Amino acid sequence: MADKIFINGVVRSMVPGREPAQALAVTGSQIDALGGAAEVMALRGPGTEVIDLEGRCLLPGFHDSHVHLTQHGFELSQLRLDEVGTLEEAVDLVAERVDSMAPGRWLLGAGFSLQRWGVDSLHRRDLDRVSSHHPVLLRSQDHHGAWANTAALKAAAVGSHTPDPPHGTIVRDADGTPTGMLLERAFEPLRNAAPKPDRSDIRAALARAATHLGSLGVTTVHHMAFEPVDQWRELALAASDSDYPLRVWACVPHEDIEHAAAVGLATGQGGANFAVGGAKFFADGALGSRTAWMLDPYLDRGGLGVVVDGPDTLSERVPKAIAAGLVPVVHAIGDAAVRAVVDALEAQQSVWRSLGMRPRIEHAQHVHPDDVGRLGSMGLIASMQPIHLTFDAASIRAGLSDRLERAYPMRSLKAAGATLVFGSDTPVADPDVFVGLRAACRRLGRDGPPLTSDESLGPDEALAAYTRDAAYAIGRERRSGQLRPGYDADLVLLSHDPVDDLDDLEVAWTVKAGRFSHGGPS
Repeated sequence: MADKIFINGVVRSMVPGREPAQALAVTGSQIDALGGAAEVMALRGPGTEVIDLEGRCLLPGFHDSHVHLTQHGFELSQLRLDEVGTLEEAVDLVAERVDSMAPGRWLLGAGFSLQRWGVDSLHRRDLDRVSSHHPVLLRSQDHHGAWANTAALKAAAVGSHTPDPPHGTIVRDADGTPTGMLLERAFEPLRNAAPKPDRSDIRAALARAATHLGSLGVTTVHHMAFEPVDQWRELALAASDSDYPLRVWACVPHEDIEHAAAVGLATGQGGANFAVGGAKFFADGALGSRTAWMLDPYLDRGGLGVVVDGPDTLSERVPKAIAAGLVPVVHAIGDAAVRAVVDALEAQQSVWRSLGMRPRIEHAQHVHPDDVGRLGSMGLIASMQPIHLTFDAASIRAGLSDRLERAYPMRSLKAAGATLVFGSDTPVADPDVFVGLRAACRRLGRDGPPLTSDESLGPDEALAAYTRDAAYAIGRERRSGQLRPGYDADLVLLSHDPVDDLDDLEVAWTVKAGRFSHGGPS
C-alpha cells in the first residue's frame, strides 16, 4: 500500500509522449505509480495519506543546473543591488547599511551593473564618502568584477605598485592609483582579506540556500566549484544528510584534479543526496564586464575580452580531468571561449565517449554558427541560464549587434543535437524557475524587445531542460527528472500547468524523497 496518494490534479510526468495523468502514488522515497484516479487509488491502504491536488499541476522537482550554492546562502544576508537603478541609490544603501555596523567591519554585497546604471566605470571615491571607517567590497551582477573602497584596498595591500594578477585587471587612474574597480581574479586579494566565515557561518548559509531554493520548487542542484576547500567540505557533509532539502552534484576546481586523482575522487561518487560532479574550468569572463572572450571586438568598448583557462590550459588539463574520471565542466560565455572548449573536447572525444562521460559547456551564451553544429554533433551538454538573457540583452545590442544570431542560440543548439539544460547561476541571477521559463520562451530583455525570437523554445521544451534533460546531464536519467515508478519522489506542485500558461505561476509545495521540503497540504 502507498504512503501517499496525490489525486485530482494534472500530473505532468515529463515522460516523452505521455499525456498527463490524474494521480500519483508514493511509497517511502520513491514513486509507486501514476495514472488514472481509480487505478492509483487501488493502492490505498489504512495508513495511506490521500492528498487532494485541487486541480493544480504536479511535476518532477526542478533541477537548477548551475548554482554557487554556498555563496547563494551567504548573499541572501548581504547587501543586494540587483534591483538598484542608479549609482546614487546604491551609495545611499551603502551609507544606510554601514550606519548600523561597528567601525572596521566589512560590508559585502553584490548585484551592481554598469549597463543598468548608465555609467562606464565606478570609483572608490563614491564609496569613500559614506564608508571611510568600513572596508566595502561589492561584486558586479555577473560576479566577474568588483567595486571596492579605499579601506578595502588598503586592507588587501592593493595599491599603485601592485601588479595586475594573471587573468585579472586592476583598473587605475592616470597616475596608476587603483580606482576601486577590479576585474576577474584581481579582486581575490580583497576577498581573502575579508573575515573568513567559520563552520557555523557556512552551515547557516547552506541552510538558507536550501530553504530558499526549495521554496522555488528546486530539489536538485548542480553546484559549480568556486569556493575554499572548507566550504566544499561543509557542503558535502550537509548535503549527504538525507534531511537536507536538496540533492547536490558538486564540481571541484580543475586546479585540484591531481589532489582528487590521488585519493580516487571521481564524478558520480557519493549517494542519493550528494555526489561528486565534474572538474570545473573557466575559459573566460562575463558579458556584463566585457570580459567574455569574443572572436571579434566589442562594438562599444573594443577588445576581445579576457582569456582565463585558454587553449593551452584546456589542451593540457582536460585530458587530465578525463583520466582522473572527472567529467570536464567548462565556463564559456564568448564565442571564442566556446570554440576553444569545443576544440579541446573534440580532441579528446574518443576517450571521454568510451568512458560514457557527458562533458558540459556552462553558459554557451554566444556561439558561432559553425560551432553550433560541432557542439551538437558531439552531443555535448549546453548548460544555459535563460534569465541571463533578460539583463544581458541591452549589452548584447550595444556591443554585439552585428552578430545577434550568435546570442543564446537555444533552439539551434537543440536542433543540432546538443542537450539543453537550464539553471540560474545564482547568486549571479535570480533562481526563480518561472522567470527562466519565460525568458527561454519569450526572450524578452529588460530593455524591451525580444532578442532573436526565432531561437525561442516552447514551454514543454523549456520544462524538459529543468527536469528530464537536466537529470540526464548528471547521469541520473533513470531516477530523476521524470515521474515514473521507481524514480525518486522529488515533486513540485504548481498553481497551474505551465504548458498552458507561464504567467502568474506559484509553487504550492515541494517534496524531496517523499517528504515535504517546502509547504504541504493544509
